[in-house]
Amino acid sequence: MLQKFSPKEERLIASFRGLPEEYPGYVDKGSKTLGSLLETCIEKYKIGKNTPEETIQENWPRIVGPEFAKRCRPERIDHSGALIVQVPNSTVRRELIFAEDKMMTVIASLPGCHFINRVVLKSG
Repeated sequence: MLQKFSPKEERLIASFRGLPEEYPGYVDKGSKTLGSLLETCIEKYKIGKNTPEETIQENWPRIVGPEFAKRCRPERIDHSGALIVQVPNSTVRRELIFAEDKMMTVIASLPGCHFINRVVLKSG
């Protein structure tokens, strides 16, 4: 159990440690266990969970087909929900334009990728 000190004792301890004696706006919110802090961080930063980018990368052959998976690659997902795909030439680009509906159907079925609303094909 944590002992509370009187204001006089707090000032003495602060002086001994070289800290300011008064902490304006300081409110003790209590302590938390390390386990609860770790749980909060794991949830906040999604540690151990696949990001949408990782999910797309893992399922790339399923999304575009095995023949195109080797010839193009997902680059990123932009803030508007568009999947940017880098394609090497206009022939591959044209073929993927025809397959866009199929690609979107597969992407929508992937966990965590429901927000992706279109595919943008970028030459490169």
